[in-house]
Amino acid sequence: MSTKERILAQTALLLESRGDTEAVQLLADVQDISFEYTGESYYYESWRVETRAAVLEVEDHMVARFTDEIRQRIATTLEYVAGRHGEHGVDEVRAEPALPQVGPDWRALVKGRSESDRSSNHARRERNAPQHPTEDGLTFSSREELAVYHVLKTLQQEAQEDNTIAIMPLPAARLRAGHTWSPDCVVIGNGRALIFEIDGPHHRAGRRYVDDRNRDLQWSRCRVQVVRIAVEDVRDANKLKVRLKEEILRHLWRR
Repeated sequence: MSTKERILAQTALLLESRGDTEAVQLLADVQDISFEYTGESYYYESWRVETRAAVLEVEDHMVARFTDEIRQRIATTLEYVAGRHGEHGVDEVRAEPALPQVGPDWRALVKGRSESDRSSNHARRERNAPQHPTEDGLTFSSREELAVYHVLKTLQQEAQEDNTIAIMPLPAARLRAGHTWSPDCVVIGNGRALIFEIDGPHHRAGRRYVDDRNRDLQWSRCRVQVVRIAVEDVRDANKLKVRLKEEILRHLWRR
């Protein structure tokens, strides 16, 4: 873990211990953090001090969520944590849009979207990265998610035509807490919804584990169940099919 990532994580954990859930949830969506001079200064006794800012890079739609009040609350804790890591003199916190990831074929990608004359909430980040797998006009963040999609398609075809499921990989959804998240896959059937999250090893680390539980809580407040599947369980298609069918019957067709 880099020093910048450690500063971000420790700031979030301290805020969590102090009960500031709102700030913690916002920090969980920060993509990167940097420190820069603001160009302003002040005098402390006879010393001229240049002010510095911690810049939090987030998705463009998230910037407005970092209000003056929240940024001040984050700054109070972040200044202490950053100082412990040698980043002294952090006077303020700013939130700025993160730059999109681009590939060498970005011109063709942008042109293709313009010509299609459509907008989509599907796979907001992944659509900008051509290395992500695609199928049926849908984009997936990993091969494991695509494997789950294959099995769900099989279950979809095997179901009765008038009593089947709909499959939505990586849709964007805004929750009441003010976050816009993209679950790995949403399945709809019998008038109910079920979320499948495919978790790699990094999801078992302390901070990420806590973040996942917080996200699951937000969905539970909508009465939507989240089922987490380890990537290791995706490799056997037959066992995966049994598991997915069991979860669908339990959560979508329960009495």
